[in-house]
Parts: sequence; structure tokens; C-alpha cells
Amino acid sequence: MVTDSSTGSRRRVLLAGGTVGFGFGAIIDVVIFHLTLQTHHLLSGIYDPYSLDGMRTNVMFDGLFLLGMLGVMGVGLGLTWRLVNGSDARFSTRYLIGSVVVGAGAFNVFDGVVSHYVLDLHNVVHGTEAWNPHWLAVSVLMLAVGTLLVRSAGGHLARAD
Repeated sequence: MVTDSSTGSRRRVLLAGGTVGFGFGAIIDVVIFHLTLQTHHLLSGIYDPYSLDGMRTNVMFDGLFLLGMLGVMGVGLGLTWRLVNGSDARFSTRYLIGSVVVGAGAFNVFDGVVSHYVLDLHNVVHGTEAWNPHWLAVSVLMLAVGTLLVRSAGGHLARAD
């Protein structure tokens, strides 16, 4: 039987892990695609990434965004710490990892829809919208995999061995 406190605790684990995943997904995006591969930048739809001034401005905003997402991830880690600190319960690793993947997928879906389509801040690859649908498809797949992990965990508490 599922109690209200069990449901509340399950939601708190999902929120904590999801917040960590949202920030982590953004950090991975910035580090790999914005800074390392330089295929897109946060505001490359506004500031020309092919001029020196435009590149400097884009990298500055990428860095500010990175700092903000580190803060989001820190909040998620704080929520996780509060949840498990002092608790006698053993939380399910699969449920927590699933919630982190759900959060990362949620960030990527948000980024794909809002940044790429609604606000037109940037595209996955400078100068072309051809890769935007692929980005969104992979993002939805991440969200689905995270959801499957959460559901397959059978609950947020680890099974007694």
C-alpha cells in the first residue's frame, strides 16, 4: 500500500534528482557543444559567432549561463542532501539515476523547443536549422529513458536484501 508520506518522499527524490539532472544536462551542453565543439552558443542567433566581438560576447553569455546552471545543480544537490541526510531509508539508486536523466532530458527538451524554435536564440549548428529536429528527438528519447528507469525502479526506496 502506498501512503501519502511515501508518495511525498518519492516526489522529493524525483524533484531533487530532476533538479540535479536539469543543471547537469545544461552543463554538459555548454561544455561539449558551446565551448569545446563550438557548434553553437547561447546567443549565436543574436550575436554573430564568426566575428571576434560576437564570439567574445557569446562565450561570455555561455559562461554566465554555465554559472547559473552550476547554481541549479547545486540546489538539486542540496535538495538531495536534505532528503537523505539523517534518513534511515535506503533510497533506490535506479530511481535517483532515472530522475537525473529525466531532469537532463527535460533541460534538453526545454532548450530545443524554447531556445531553438520559440526564441530563436541559437541552432544546434551555426547557420542551419537542419540539426534542430534531431536534437529534439534525442532529448525526448533521454526523457523517455529516464522515465523508464524511474518506473522500472518500482519505488524510490531500495529493496531489502
